[in-house]
Amino acid sequence: MTTPHRILAALAAALLAGEARAAEPPCEHCHPKKEGAAASAPAGGADARVDLADVTLLDQHGASVPLRALAAGDPLVVMDFVFTTCTTVCPVLSAIMARLQKRLGDRVGKDVLLVSVSIDPVRDTPGRLEAYAARFKAGPGWTWLTGTREDVDRALEGMGAYAASFADHAPMILVGDGRAGTWTRFNGFPKQDEVLAQLDALAAARAKVARAAPVKE
Repeated sequence: MTTPHRILAALAAALLAGEARAAEPPCEHCHPKKEGAAASAPAGGADARVDLADVTLLDQHGASVPLRALAAGDPLVVMDFVFTTCTTVCPVLSAIMARLQKRLGDRVGKDVLLVSVSIDPVRDTPGRLEAYAARFKAGPGWTWLTGTREDVDRALEGMGAYAASFADHAPMILVGDGRAGTWTRFNGFPKQDEVLAQLDALAAARAKVARAAPVKE
């Protein structure tokens, strides 16, 4: 195991044990420098262009899930990209999502959806995702997605998460209002407060639009 991977494995263990805060990752390789971040985006985040592919994937229970219907509905979305045999980057991302689930409480599944997309759909069957999700105590409102290689690749390309070699994928989390088409990309391992602040900003933007809408008589 290389030194960066040893560091990531140690960070994952600390997060899973609840002994560490969501800190900045330890190296540039694991947390690429962000360029051109929009002024409206929170610290660590940048506006992202996301094209939700018209594909139907499978969740961890084997149910069919149209991606657009899931990610462009009423709830806001927090999305990461992982694979179950990963021992470095992915456990850190999943631990961050688990801690967000705890912080959000009963907002998960109602106001906010957590979505984890497998980047290794050949190996990550629904059953394997279900077992992996249980490790992080994923509850209702946290959906894990897989599917055919073709459909998953289309979905990843549209979200800027495709990598020719899934083992070399860069860690990132997307936070968005799919209904409005507004997305922020956090490269690396964002702090929980950054993600929560962006969710609050998106909710406030929705409320502002609703207040400005003409009242139907």
